[in-house]
Amino acid sequence: MRRPLLASPALLLALLASSLVAATPRAGAAQDPPTLSGSWTASALTEQWAVTAWGEACGPRPRPQGAPGGAVQIQQQGSELSISGAGRPWSTAECWEQMPGLARSMHSASGNARSWQTRCTTPANDPRRAVVTTTTQATDTSIQMVEAGQYQFIIQDTTCSASVTRTRTYTLVRRAGEAPPAASAPPPVASAPPVASALPAAPEKKPAASRTCDAPGEPARLEVTPSRKLMRPGERFQFRALVMDAEGCALPTRPAWSIAPGPLASAATVDATGALSLGADAGEGKLGLVASVADKGVTVAIEVTSPDRYEALLATSGLNEAGESDQAAFAMIATGTIGGRTTAGEDLGRQRKNLFVAIVGGVAACLGFAGLVLLRRGRRRAGADVEGPASTGSVSGERGSAGAEEAPASAGAPIAGGATVAEAPVQPGARARGKICPTCGELYPGEAMFCGKDGTQLVLIN
Repeated sequence: MRRPLLASPALLLALLASSLVAATPRAGAAQDPPTLSGSWTASALTEQWAVTAWGEACGPRPRPQGAPGGAVQIQQQGSELSISGAGRPWSTAECWEQMPGLARSMHSASGNARSWQTRCTTPANDPRRAVVTTTTQATDTSIQMVEAGQYQFIIQDTTCSASVTRTRTYTLVRRAGEAPPAASAPPPVASAPPVASALPAAPEKKPAASRTCDAPGEPARLEVTPSRKLMRPGERFQFRALVMDAEGCALPTRPAWSIAPGPLASAATVDATGALSLGADAGEGKLGLVASVADKGVTVAIEVTSPDRYEALLATSGLNEAGESDQAAFAMIATGTIGGRTTAGEDLGRQRKNLFVAIVGGVAACLGFAGLVLLRRGRRRAGADVEGPASTGSVSGERGSAGAEEAPASAGAPIAGGATVAEAPVQPGARARGKICPTCGELYPGEAMFCGKDGTQLVLIN
């Protein structure tokens, strides 16, 4: 009767051991990694290019472009991650590179959503050979993306070959369903904005055109978007310009648009709004578009290429899918008079120009006055030269005649013709009297010398 009682403790021990074994999987299941869904912050995307071969036919050499950092939202869907914000949406199931014609050829993901690798290539019949491998590694609080790309294609018997490495890091801000991180978290995490305000991160790349002020100041900055553009002949594109004051307030001032001198200047036109149009017969090359305000301008670089080369250049230019740069070209504007607002200081170049014009005008006026004085003096001197000989001859004749006729009545002795000249005081009295012909008795004025009828020399009337 006691043996069944002895078996009871053994049975209890067996049941306890089996319960411990059954509880072991549950404890292991509790160690599954936490979800990666939540709010994160992304660093700037960096690019490093290495050019192996690049001829003139390849077009512009590839340059680092990257993308700005910012707040992002990550959603874990099964073993994959979907990321939105800080440039454009992206998934661990795809490559970051978006070259036209590039397609995913291989993808692998770990079961615990902590490691991914994606390989993208161009089709076998595509002359543009591109191989891109994107590797992503994650921990519970950080994610790192590294992408390596190889590009090689031939254009006009010229080999174009280059490679690129892109990197970006994501840091956890707040996991979905959890409280905000502790105060000891890194500064970027503690100061991250709420989820609702973190979604629209892409507009951070664009100029601040939304700010308006009640009393804006003088124009201080000119921005033109985009700073680079890839276009084909016959296309038309609308460039955007913004004029702001020193505080970033938008102003109604509109810039003046013009085409920079160059080989393609005659094949392009631009209107007052910044809409650029290329002729259908425009050749390949570079074109400059200038936007200026108050003699300060900024030039936008435009690459014109044929439709056959467009896709290849777009893939290596670092521009977005629309062939545009995500950055704006800008110029600082000196304070001046724009749009009806008057400033106290004038442009130094204009001051120099006005001073030069004033000096030249003053010198010209002085030269003109001096010439007028000299001209009047010359006329007076010429008049004196004309009148002098006639008067002298007339007086000499009168004196000679008077000397010949009045010799008996003067001193009772003949006076020589030369002595008559010495009697200058009697010249005014002799001019005042008339003359008479001693032969016919005809009267003549004092300046006459001979008789008009018989040619006899006239004599003064007593």
